[in-house]
Amino acid sequence: MEELYDLMMIISPIISLLQIAGITFTLLYMHFSAKSRNYTLGIAWYICGFFFSGLTLIVFLLKRKDFTSPDTKMCVNCGITFPDTYNVCTNCGIELPQIDVEEKKKVKKLSKGFGIVVIIVYVISLFVGIGFGTALGITIYDDLDYFLGDELNYYDAADRIDVNGVYYDKKGNSYENAEDVLLYDEQGRVYTYVAEEKYDEEYDVYTYDEFYVRDDGQKYFAYDCYVTTDGWFYCDKAGLLELYTVDTSTMTEEELDEYYNSVLEDPISEYRYYDYPYMDADGNIYYVAYEASWNAQGQLITADNDVPLKQFEI
Repeated sequence: MEELYDLMMIISPIISLLQIAGITFTLLYMHFSAKSRNYTLGIAWYICGFFFSGLTLIVFLLKRKDFTSPDTKMCVNCGITFPDTYNVCTNCGIELPQIDVEEKKKVKKLSKGFGIVVIIVYVISLFVGIGFGTALGITIYDDLDYFLGDELNYYDAADRIDVNGVYYDKKGNSYENAEDVLLYDEQGRVYTYVAEEKYDEEYDVYTYDEFYVRDDGQKYFAYDCYVTTDGWFYCDKAGLLELYTVDTSTMTEEELDEYYNSVLEDPISEYRYYDYPYMDADGNIYYVAYEASWNAQGQLITADNDVPLKQFEI
């Protein structure tokens, strides 16, 4: 998703500028186009143009045919139009409005100029929209292809830490692959990671259900599985565990300062290798099973039981 974020950071300012330009030049074009036809736009036109510039422009162009021609005059008394060479209304006999020829040329020129700019802005917006849509589609497709493709990365082995390229379990047994690491409970039972492939007809892809299977065949949904701070298997089937948090509500001002200073100095010192430590009602800490890692001595790797940092990125 990082590529999608970078794409949005690049395209968002461009889209914002095009939107502002579209609104501004649409309003200017409508104003001078109407003025060149001796028509004064009501405030509703400008409000609609500000909020719905594209739609308002279309309505304006359709409605503009009802305005007087640029080369005519309208009698303010009876509303009949005449060529701009007429000075008196032949219907009611009153004098027709006088036209400033130079001003009229200036207004027509501005109307035409802003009209051209509006076309350019909307054409650019169209191409930017097509380009952004294409890039967005490719980015999303790549992400879906990664998560749902034929080579589905269903096991996040990167969350498990190796020691010199080797993975260990609680008994000190070594493994080449992170997903092969066995888990054990306090009764000595063994748990093996298993991913069962299934076909999703709706999306025409293969997905996986992930389990830890006990040596007697009992299955446990992988995302319900944890290990204790002693490294023993634990299943939270009832969903009672909650994300570990520090209760600062009862801290004094001095305690808060000390706590926040310690966080700033080393924000992940206590749970260096675990993205989401969990806690039960008694305050006991648990780690997600597929993140659990041990060293060659079978000790659970934590901040108190460190491994050389050069072997992985925090």
